[in-house]
Amino acid sequence: MAARKEENPTGASKSTVKKHITTGEFSRVYLMYGAEQYLATYYRDEIKNALIDPSDDLNCRVYDTDSFDLNTLINDAITVPFFAEHRVVVVNGSGYFDGSDPAFIESVNQIPESNVVIFCEQKVNKAKKAYLAASKSPDVTVLEFKGLEKSDLIAWLGSILGEGGLKVKLSVPEKILDACGSDADMYMLENEARKVHDYCIDKGVVGPEDVALLCSNAVEDKIFDMCRAISQKNAAVAISQYQDLIKLKKSVVTIMGRIQAQYNQLLDVKILLEEGKKPADIESKLRLSKWITSRLISLANSYTRKQLIEAVDMCQEAIMMNNSGGLLGNAAVENLIVKLLTKGA
Repeated sequence: MAARKEENPTGASKSTVKKHITTGEFSRVYLMYGAEQYLATYYRDEIKNALIDPSDDLNCRVYDTDSFDLNTLINDAITVPFFAEHRVVVVNGSGYFDGSDPAFIESVNQIPESNVVIFCEQKVNKAKKAYLAASKSPDVTVLEFKGLEKSDLIAWLGSILGEGGLKVKLSVPEKILDACGSDADMYMLENEARKVHDYCIDKGVVGPEDVALLCSNAVEDKIFDMCRAISQKNAAVAISQYQDLIKLKKSVVTIMGRIQAQYNQLLDVKILLEEGKKPADIESKLRLSKWITSRLISLANSYTRKQLIEAVDMCQEAIMMNNSGGLLGNAAVENLIVKLLTKGA
């Protein structure tokens, strides 16, 4: 099915996917892209799971940014399924449709009807040959995913909050949207909604006061996730969290101060744990909520006390260097993150 320009690309894309799954008539190739990667990924998996069992590794090949190779992809795309009706090839973040080589698209008529290739891209270049060839091919379905309308986001958040039979007061989903800000993507919104849901599971109802308690700290959450990524030596996620903080329009000084405060807090928790204190004792001592205490304990356990002390020292050194005119701005924070990843923390 060739792509058509629609007034509402997200709505049209969702309808197309549902139609293909309902009728069982799939395109040989799908290109899913757009600003809202949550939706592109969600509908990528909807098509994949409609074609093969999620556990069928023999008939599913996945490429990412680092493993993508055009010649290998072409060979995979024409490989017949192994004792199954379908074979699926998933390509994530290849950048192929930001280039000028239409070779793969020109070969899609060689793909057997049993096979489906799904590209999931954050961006495309509509002026390049690869995209133009895809948009004109009858064997390629091009699907763009932008953000949902506010009413759809409210309904979606309400469904997450209401899982397990929780009662959700009408104003809660919109308050989550307000707390996260207009730049929040659906990954962030889902994270906030599930955080509120898990916090309220025991009391059986979600109210606006719970959102005020848990969702007004987007910066702190990003800092926490950054520190967790650093503990896991995951540089990509750590840098991503920092870039999200920049989008929230936080100054470099504020970010470095918050990172230092987070490591100070983790060090306090670590010391109390080593003293044999129970979670309830730590909660009372540091004047934290039960939920915050729980996640701090979990992260503190991934560090040694020595690593946390070194992390605090690195933060202090970075702040002093920035204040004295050494490394400034983004370079100061990025250098700090690299040091935390490679030296001790």
